[in-house]
Amino acid sequence: MSENTGGSRNIIIIIVVLIALAAIAYAMGLFNVDASGEVEMPDVEVEASMEGGELPDVQVETADIDVDGGDVDLDVDLPSVDIDPADDDGSANQ
Repeated sequence: MSENTGGSRNIIIIIVVLIALAAIAYAMGLFNVDASGEVEMPDVEVEASMEGGELPDVQVETADIDVDGGDVDLDVDLPSVDIDPADDDGSANQ
């Protein structure tokens, strides 16, 4: 089974290398692709009726979830922040 996987992997590697080489060759200007002719979209007709149709009946069973509120004790020391305002030496006005 590993021989088949190795063969498939080698084929994928070869394809990726060929695509990379083609992209590099195109970027270097070694070949140019021009398409000619017009592209025409096919004609499509759609008819819709406002009659008929029915939504299906849906029944959903859900699990019962019980959340028990327990006691949690947290001992957290919050940091304190002291801010000393900057002295105005008048340098901002110059």
